[in-house]
Amino acid sequence: MPYPYIRKLAGRIYTYLSAVPATVREPDYWFYNISNLAYSLITLLHCFWLVVFYCIGQHTMMLVQLLSIAAYFLATLLNRKGHHVFAMVIALMEVNMHQLVAVMLLGRDTGFQNFIPLVSILPFLKYNSNWFIKASLGSLCLFSYLAIEYVIDGVAPVYILSHRLVSFFMLSNGILCFFLAALWGIVLAISYQRTVGALLKKEQELFASEKAAEQADILRKLEVKERDNEIFQLRNVELKNSNDEILLQKELIEALVSEQEIIISQRTKELAEANTKLVHANRKLVELIQYNAHNLREPLARIMGAMIVVDYMSPEEFYSEIWPQMGKAVNDLDTSIKDVITIADDTIKLYG
Repeated sequence: MPYPYIRKLAGRIYTYLSAVPATVREPDYWFYNISNLAYSLITLLHCFWLVVFYCIGQHTMMLVQLLSIAAYFLATLLNRKGHHVFAMVIALMEVNMHQLVAVMLLGRDTGFQNFIPLVSILPFLKYNSNWFIKASLGSLCLFSYLAIEYVIDGVAPVYILSHRLVSFFMLSNGILCFFLAALWGIVLAISYQRTVGALLKKEQELFASEKAAEQADILRKLEVKERDNEIFQLRNVELKNSNDEILLQKELIEALVSEQEIIISQRTKELAEANTKLVHANRKLVELIQYNAHNLREPLARIMGAMIVVDYMSPEEFYSEIWPQMGKAVNDLDTSIKDVITIADDTIKLYG
């Protein structure tokens, strides 16, 4: 396989693993970056052990490494989907089971149990998870370590390794534990940096979207203004055409006005005679209205008074005391109006 292709593939894998997926919520950025880096490093560590066990011909431990790599692959996928707690449970279960199996098969002197205290800090780095889950996972690590130290310690390993291999595993595991402890600090620093960077990127994207919305609003207003200007110009053209038509119609109207003046003069004389009759009729109606004003005003005043006191009475008091009086006032008002109309009709017939 060509080297540039391998480099390109490695770059794509790094970009995929380092980018924060959209399924991860902002409050979980911190823990996602920590756990994502941790799962990647531990996966690489298991790949290293896979090669080591292949070289020494330990096929059982090779199978264990393959199962561990599959478990961390699943944990990485769940972590990227936003299921951080499930991924963390799988990872910690794998660490404890792996070390228990390794010590039972190869012996306590190989030092595999020293990785358990190192990973017990992981549940407590997720600040927004349930404390019961944190305590349970931490207790799991503690009990696994104690089981190795005080229970499995006296049991003979399944595979008897040479003194040279036991020393190699003890030394390499001790060095790896110190190395991973240092990597924890690096992981925390990188996670903090990535979390801050991701939040700043989110803020910049939000700011850019707000700016884009403002620009779109400005463009929309400009388009509306241009459309209004076009409409204004069209209306000016229509007004000019209308003015020409108005000038033509003005001459026709003047001719019609001359003819109408003659007709109006005749009609004015007829209206003067009719107005004389109307003056007499109006005087009669005024007298009639003045005469009946009290009959109209008195029931109307009773109705208005009932409307004023309605806010100061309970509904039961209103319907029992005021409502019957309002009905009588309305009937009186209706009777008075009918009387006024009847007398007015008679007056119009008399002077019409």
